[in-house]
Amino acid sequence: MTMPLYIKRISDLFDCNGQHQMLRTIRCVAIDAHFLRHRFADEAYMDAATILLITRGSLAHEINRHPTQGGVGSLSVISPSHLFRVTTCTDDCCAVCLMVGEEFMHNMDSVDMIYKRIRYGVKLYAQPVVELTSQEVSTIERRLFSLSNAIDNTSHLYYKEVILNRLFAFYLDLSDIIDRAEGFAPSEQSNRHESIVKRFVELLTAHYRAEHKVEFYAKRLNLSTHYLTLIVKEVTGRSVSDFIYWMLYSDARSLLNDSKLSVQQITTLLHFSDQSAFGKFFKRRSSLSPLDYRKKQL
Repeated sequence: MTMPLYIKRISDLFDCNGQHQMLRTIRCVAIDAHFLRHRFADEAYMDAATILLITRGSLAHEINRHPTQGGVGSLSVISPSHLFRVTTCTDDCCAVCLMVGEEFMHNMDSVDMIYKRIRYGVKLYAQPVVELTSQEVSTIERRLFSLSNAIDNTSHLYYKEVILNRLFAFYLDLSDIIDRAEGFAPSEQSNRHESIVKRFVELLTAHYRAEHKVEFYAKRLNLSTHYLTLIVKEVTGRSVSDFIYWMLYSDARSLLNDSKLSVQQITTLLHFSDQSAFGKFFKRRSSLSPLDYRKKQL
């Protein structure tokens, strides 16, 4: 009998009752063996980008049903496309867990940051565990501790901005570590597929405003749309369209937040057929029209 699959949200794992609304979208906390055994024992998808850094003891878990074991300095990068569960851990096991929900992630999705996250996502989807050196552990722990303090300081007048600033710094350090890592040994086919995805990402970064269709990127890569779609899904767990819309939505939010451009001008800049098409696209992702979103930010 096939077991049902679940999606776990931050509010399912941590008590959010009576707490600041932001704590439903981002958490950074130290967790122990009891928490790991009881909250992560069931196979589930996380409704958040999740980082798990082991700081004491050892832990065994499955990511997309592939068993992995690690000790101190083992860092797991678990995306919402990863099926995850903890199988065993030592009684003294402790870890730092960072969970960033999609709603909060949208706040930090500049085009440059998306590019960095896609790049290391390509490396880590199939091999999502990195063994850190002692110096790297110190760097990541320091960033996570700083981020945790910011999340806890709910009375800060610039609460959200401070969290975003420290989250950016954490992801930049993580990207630096992963880009330098030598512990990846992909097969020849994996190398070829990863190379295609990296070229797709470079094309996407250059052309996403004008080119919204998968066919454009497939043609530039001399691939069929079906083959490009299969490769991107295999390597990253997400579809080509996901990436195109992710870039467009991030840019649209940024333009609505930071520019004096009208909604019609943004529609033209992002090459939507008309303002109605742009409005429908934006509302599907934010639940707000572009104008209502802009008013909310004022």
